[in-house]
This record gives sequence, C-alpha cells and structure tokens, in this order.
Amino acid sequence: MSASALLQTCSRPSPRQPKPRVAIIASSLRLGGAEKQTAYATRALFQSGIDVRLFYLGTGGAYEPVMRQQGIPLSRIYIPKRPGQILARLLGALRKWKPHVVWATQFSDLRYAVPAGQWCRALTLGGIRSDGLQELKDYGALGRWLIRFSHGLIANSYRARQNLVSQGVASQSIEVVPNGIDLAEFDALSTLKHPLPLPEGRVIAAAVGSLHPCKRFDRFLEALALARRSEPALAGILAGTDRGERSALQAKARSLKLAPPDLIFAGECANVPALLSRAGLLVLSSAYEGFPNVILEAMAARLPVISTPAGDAARIVKHGQTGYVVTGEDIAKMAGFMVQLAQSPALREALGRTGRQRAEKEYSFESLTERLLDSFHLFAGKKGRASLACMLRPVPANRCPAPSGTLNLEVSGV
Repeated sequence: MSASALLQTCSRPSPRQPKPRVAIIASSLRLGGAEKQTAYATRALFQSGIDVRLFYLGTGGAYEPVMRQQGIPLSRIYIPKRPGQILARLLGALRKWKPHVVWATQFSDLRYAVPAGQWCRALTLGGIRSDGLQELKDYGALGRWLIRFSHGLIANSYRARQNLVSQGVASQSIEVVPNGIDLAEFDALSTLKHPLPLPEGRVIAAAVGSLHPCKRFDRFLEALALARRSEPALAGILAGTDRGERSALQAKARSLKLAPPDLIFAGECANVPALLSRAGLLVLSSAYEGFPNVILEAMAARLPVISTPAGDAARIVKHGQTGYVVTGEDIAKMAGFMVQLAQSPALREALGRTGRQRAEKEYSFESLTERLLDSFHLFAGKKGRASLACMLRPVPANRCPAPSGTLNLEVSGV
C-alpha cells in the first residue's frame, strides 16, 4: 500500500477500532540509562492508553518495583541459566495474549523477541542503544540473523543508523527515536539531599556513567589533573557502577596525584539529579556511545557539557551554545574548556540555560509517545500491515495525558 493510500485509510473515522497491544521484552531493569529509557517508553505508552505489557526476563532490578507501583502490567519470566525454558514460557504467554507489536528495547533481547514475535505473527522490532557497530561486534552472525528476521530497528541515535547502513543494513529498516527525559521528575529529584558530602567552595566537574572501558574516564582524570594546574578550585567527581575499571582508574588517579577532596569516586548513584544540581559542569569522555543519556540529565540540570563526539553527542551538545565538543585525544583542549568554565560563572549559567531550553523543546517525555507510535506506524506501513498502521496512528503530544506518576529514580547513561 502506498503512503498516500495508507494516510487516506487512516484518516477515516473508526470509533470501534481496538487498542493496539504492545509487548515490551527486557532482560535487565537495573540502574542504567538504557533501562531508564525502557521504563520511560513503557510508561509513555501505558499512559497514552496503549495496551502495553512488559515481559521481564530477569530478576531484581531497580525499575521493576517502580513500574509495578505505577500499575504497569509486568510479567516476570525468569529461570536461572535456562534461556530455552524462558523462551518457551515467553512463547506461551505471547501466543495467549496475541500482541500486535513485540519490541525488544535492547538489541540483546531480540534473541527472545524474534522467535516470540514470529510465533505470534506480531510486528517484531529491536532496539539499538549503542552505536550499532558494537551490537554487530558483540553478536556477530547471530546479530545479522536477528536483524534479518526482525521487521525493523529503533535506534536512539543517528550515528547508530549511519553505522548500521554502512555495514549493509537496509536504511528503511531503521528508525531513530532519540532519548527523552521527564523534566518534572528530574526537577523534583534534584531538590533532594545528595547522600555524598561534596567539597564546599569548589567548582565540581562531574563524570557520570558505568566504569566501563568504553567510557574512557582515564581521559577525564588526565584533563582534570591538567586543568587543576591553572585552576586549583576545580574538583572532580566520578559516579557510576563498577564494570571492571575502578581499580585501574583509582591507580591512574594516584599517579596523577588526584585524591579527595580534589577527586571523589562516588560509586553507583541512584539520584543523579541531586548530584548534577550541585555540580558546575559535566564531562563526557567516551570512545563510543549511542545517545548519551547523561548529557540530557546535565542539560536538565542547566549544566554546560564538555563532550567527545561519541555517538550523537555532537548533535546534542551545540558547540559554543550549550557546551563544547572536543576529540577524545585532545586532553589539553578538554582541560582548557574545564578551566574556562570553572573561572566564569556567567558562562556556565548562559550555556546551561540554553541547554535546559533545548531539553525542554526537543527531548521532553511528553513527546515520547508520539515519537514511538510514529515509528511503530511507519514500520507497520512498510510491512504492508495497513490495519495495524491505522491502529498505531501517533497521538499529538499536546493531547497526551500528563504523567500520573514518576519513576522516582534517575540514572545516567551506561
């Protein structure tokens, strides 16, 4: 069916049209940026009136009780070290419920979503949360197979889309839905007391994310040490769950003579808004990313951002307007911008104010429902599922219901 014919069909009134059923597949609900976006997406669809259910193929996790408290239907299917049995139970549950859409918000969960979606003849979609190349690297031939047998991919960055197309993935099979942020929730959390005592009278440069090699926090430490030679009032805080890098980073800090209160290793931080509200700037030093969630959090906190061009960071951070973009190898320039911001409260305020305005205009939670349904609608149309495409017509953001609750947790990118 052509696009014009589909639009004409969808414009016809259908008062008895059933609600679309969307099954979201997730095996992790831990504190993390990708998981936070899964929780946001689920809540956005649920509050818009979509019949959505989250099938959780894991155990524990910070966001499971939160979503249950919000009344979001959540079914846990978990058997330790038995992926085959998990899949079998998922197949049975979805076959009984008959969803119209099956969406694995993270790429790894396509290994469950593809067979389950095919089994119940649903539109089957996958998520890309890194830069696309990492997904292909991590899953090799299996990843190619999963892409081939899914009906489309929803990436959170244009960089991921570009990378996947360069590797032979059809461009029409990828839609981009950038991350969103609930600013009302963020503001409420930012007023809470941060549990970690922060140094008084210092300009704090924050780096937030899992302590994983891809985050290249060694660059942050080197830039901080160099910047402090010109501006001793500058202090650093590194917050994030250890993914195997903490010992090496602590050794690096010692070699650079960085110690408390000039540098604090904060560990996992459940309330990033409270931390960022007390910082002066954010530094993102990653080697690769998709859409760095922590940049949105910094913009929400009215902080200027110094970032490498990892993933879509150079799209999100407007150089000279909301912060600065530097190559990861240019430690001297990164340090120079840290000094410049530390010495100018007026500059920090101006860049931070513009960043907050961009977050409000382009990345609000309230627009997330429309953006997601628009992607579902497009994929359904591309696959010739006209009736489903009509069911998934996007709802204008100004007609979406206001959030009835918050996640009560805020995390950084992973």
